[in-house]
Amino acid sequence: MIKLATVFSGIGAIEHALDRMGLEHKLVFACDNGDIDILSKRIIVSNIDSLNAEFDKILEEVKSLKISNSKFDDYKEEILEKFNLVDNLHNEIVNQTNNDKILRKKMNDVSAQISMLYEKIATLQILIKLDSIKNYSERKDYVDSLYSSKEKQNKVMQSYLANYDLDKKDFHWNVSFLDGNQYTNEVDLFVGGSPCQSFSLVGKQRGLSDTRGTLFYEFARLVKEIKPKVFIYENVKAVLSNDNGRTWKTMTNVFTELNYNWSYQVLNAKDYGIPQNRERIFVVGFRKDLKLECDFEFPQKQILEKKMQDFLLDNVSGKYYLPPKGVEFVTSEKNLTKRFTQIDGEVQLCQKKNQQFNWHGDFVFVEENKDMEKTMKDLEKYFLSEKVEKYVLSTGTKGFYSKPKTDLEIARPLLTTMHKMHRAGVDNYVTTQGRLRKLTPRECLRLMGFCDSFKIEVSDTAMYQQAGNSIVVDVLIAIMKQILKSYKF
Repeated sequence: MIKLATVFSGIGAIEHALDRMGLEHKLVFACDNGDIDILSKRIIVSNIDSLNAEFDKILEEVKSLKISNSKFDDYKEEILEKFNLVDNLHNEIVNQTNNDKILRKKMNDVSAQISMLYEKIATLQILIKLDSIKNYSERKDYVDSLYSSKEKQNKVMQSYLANYDLDKKDFHWNVSFLDGNQYTNEVDLFVGGSPCQSFSLVGKQRGLSDTRGTLFYEFARLVKEIKPKVFIYENVKAVLSNDNGRTWKTMTNVFTELNYNWSYQVLNAKDYGIPQNRERIFVVGFRKDLKLECDFEFPQKQILEKKMQDFLLDNVSGKYYLPPKGVEFVTSEKNLTKRFTQIDGEVQLCQKKNQQFNWHGDFVFVEENKDMEKTMKDLEKYFLSEKVEKYVLSTGTKGFYSKPKTDLEIARPLLTTMHKMHRAGVDNYVTTQGRLRKLTPRECLRLMGFCDSFKIEVSDTAMYQQAGNSIVVDVLIAIMKQILKSYKF
């Protein structure tokens, strides 16, 4: 029995990996705020006057901080360092006399820094409040109350609890407010990947200076408090190069101080059975008091035997097909050359959280029937209504099951009763007037290693985001096989 805990849990990649491997395990806790932010304050400074006014406000906030417990000294020091950064930016802007472009850039930067500073101050105030509550369940009740009005917005929690056997009392909202001491020595395997936006090549790459980047320290803190036997940490490859390598050097120092034997490697999903070009850094650590059967080694690359087309659905709703404007964007030479888009590729581009908003990513072209013998007007009576189409494309009811498939190269036997329009697993149906379409959420999940047994309980938009944020299940399976060679839980 593996006792598992996860933070930045998402849709449970390691949970699904253990399920697929048939490994008996128990979920101790999970934690994910579903990108719901109740702490930061969106700040926009558009001119010197508004900047001065906002700076005065944040100055008063910093001065009002009252800390009696030395355990928060480091946190206060971090706030003061960030305030000094804001102060320097403020002075640079006040003294700026020309170049509107540089001024606007600095204004945007100081707006972001002040917003993050407000978030740090709000976090510290809540931590001070939590410090006065000694009972763990009461502490959780207090944190839950902060997010009570946002619960329906946490689509990640909705997906997670629909798919895994975890009591809601063991699902935490915010890693910063989670005290790992309540779980000391109760966790065998601890897995997490802190938000990657501050390191990602498509982001601003503020690294550990970004409040999202500093969540790495929260992962490390929990490892120190929980003392799991093994931990797995995942993030984007860009952490290695962020800030000319200084970010990764800092992170390696933190990992080394945890009293774990650890190693890291960049792994690509396409090397472990999934046709997706997704490179991620993985760190695996073993507590130093454990007796290992052999040194841990990362899994060897595998020959990719499947193409992206092997993961596609046989029939897809019309809502996933692109309108003319979308087709024009996706098929433009610029987007294809820069690998923003791809049509009918064999290895998927790396899935991203926001891919459904900007027409970036992978698309499929469904070929039209070039041998039509009749005009579309003549064929109109042969097209299925939405109600009938839903029926014929279903897999069956009760004990009956048939795989719905259309456009067969060799037709199924023609039935005397085919006018009744049986399901597509019995009768023949074809596609006419080919169109370009995007991948469906189910296909995205498949290309992240999730079986079709994974329940989709949220909107398409939320599911696209959750799939793009996840870890590829098959990569975790490959890592787990290597972990089990070194240590038997």
